[in-house]
Amino acid sequence: MSNTTKMKILIIEDEEYAARRLENMIKNFDPAINVVAKLESVSESIAWFNANEEPDLIFLDIHLEDDLSFAIFREVPICCSIVFTTATDELAASAFTLKGIDYLLKPILQADLQVMINKYKNQPKSKNPLNPDIFNEIINPVKP
Repeated sequence: MSNTTKMKILIIEDEEYAARRLENMIKNFDPAINVVAKLESVSESIAWFNANEEPDLIFLDIHLEDDLSFAIFREVPICCSIVFTTATDELAASAFTLKGIDYLLKPILQADLQVMINKYKNQPKSKNPLNPDIFNEIINPVKP
């Protein structure tokens, strides 16, 4: 993405307040960023991806109103960067860290958000769709 192209971010979050707060934090950090949509469910997200061009970055809540967000990846190939947002426990956070998946713990702090956006701002878009099988270990961790 060149410096003249506006970064496009998609927010998938089923709590209206949290989605609005995240959008405001993004705009406060960089008003030039375009939040292309705020979606609330897996089904709404699948429909959106089938009708729209992928954004540069997705902020994706794990628990949506109709399913876990991982279900989206079983229906549509997603190649853009994703940052999961979660209020979940350390076990899931450890699983994300182990797999090299970016996440932000809720409530999201402005400084953490800025670091994450800067990480992706000038990164080239991936051409490889995310493998949905990677989430099986996070959803069903192996018990020792």
